[in-house]
Amino acid sequence: MQRREFLILGGSGVVAASALGGATQSQAATHHIQLSINTTRVLLIDGKYVNMLAYSSTSIANRVPGPVLRVTEGDTVSITVSNWRPEEHGFEVGGVGGSKMTIPGKVGTTPGVATKTFTAPEAGTYMYFDGSHPSEHLYRVLGLHGALIVHPRSGLSVNNPALATITPYSMDRYSGEAPKRVSMVFEAFGTPRFPGGKWVPCPLDKEFSIQERIWIFNEIDPRFNAMITPTGIAASAPTTADAMRNSYVPRYFTVNGRSGYDLMNAYDVTIKNYIGEPTLVRTINAGLAHHATHIHGNHMFELAHTILTEDGFLPIAGGVENKGKVILHDSVWERDTWPTWPMQIRDMLLPLEVPPDIPNWEIFAKNTAQEPFPLRYVMHDHCEMGTTAAGGNYPQGAVLHWQISGPVGGRGKITA
Repeated sequence: MQRREFLILGGSGVVAASALGGATQSQAATHHIQLSINTTRVLLIDGKYVNMLAYSSTSIANRVPGPVLRVTEGDTVSITVSNWRPEEHGFEVGGVGGSKMTIPGKVGTTPGVATKTFTAPEAGTYMYFDGSHPSEHLYRVLGLHGALIVHPRSGLSVNNPALATITPYSMDRYSGEAPKRVSMVFEAFGTPRFPGGKWVPCPLDKEFSIQERIWIFNEIDPRFNAMITPTGIAASAPTTADAMRNSYVPRYFTVNGRSGYDLMNAYDVTIKNYIGEPTLVRTINAGLAHHATHIHGNHMFELAHTILTEDGFLPIAGGVENKGKVILHDSVWERDTWPTWPMQIRDMLLPLEVPPDIPNWEIFAKNTAQEPFPLRYVMHDHCEMGTTAAGGNYPQGAVLHWQISGPVGGRGKITA
């Protein structure tokens, strides 16, 4: 197996159903999740290796980002973390009370262990991470981060509940225009406006699906990765948030731990679907840089956002009480570029419409001799440095693509 094939397959692991507790949408469940913290070596796009800290599960070996965890709103979540590193580490789900814990370092060959139990919050996209270092950010950007996806208890549309149109959110938790506007988007799928089919949620025992992808952005400054040693974190590590911000110079920009060519056809990030088949993209910025994610071929619908920081990166709209909360938008905007600041999350929906740059689509879709399917379109960072690697190697940064596999009617033909 070639190196790059290994990298692509290595990013597409699945959290086992047993690890997630086999939850259902209809009744509350208890999830017993076990994670470990250890060190891993990561091969970068230019052939260099760096040390990184990593979360792992019983089914997914040390990987950056960590395993995707899925639960249902209102479930009981019990997370046990074993720390195989000599220094203390932490775990928390941003914005979720009762989820924060400190895990002591290992003693000899015995790992430090800690457990926290909390109730899964309202449906949406969350980030789990280690914020225990004095800099607040070091352990997170060195690899200790991942996604927690909370499924709605019902998620039915509020406009036409009789249609049983499923959305990613519990609409009964919101008032005003927001649930109405988001519901309208999902109601439109499977109609002449978006003629493919309804959006189908990702199963609880999968990390991603044909209609749901997770893009986690991060950066690497190899000088900081060199602080990771078998005996602990080097003493020269910054001790304040300001010190880290002022000295951190990212040289590699990653999505789900990879960049550039290594993202080509990566199963966990590349959207492959047919016209009219909506795909939810949960974008998470786990790093220290601002990203302006830009997509060609379609506009995206911005559904919701979450803000986890108010320390100078980005003020929280509505005050600290909204920190970490899933905010649905009163108006669902179409965007071809959407910003994510450090510690910010945005849920975007790709409608897979007919691309506006293709004239006479009906003729084209029937006769593909001129430009056969699949049609591929790029996603890249409009903050130009984010598209580079190793100080200017373009386009080997946060660059990937999505594809239209064929015209309307392809549902069921592909599974990943």
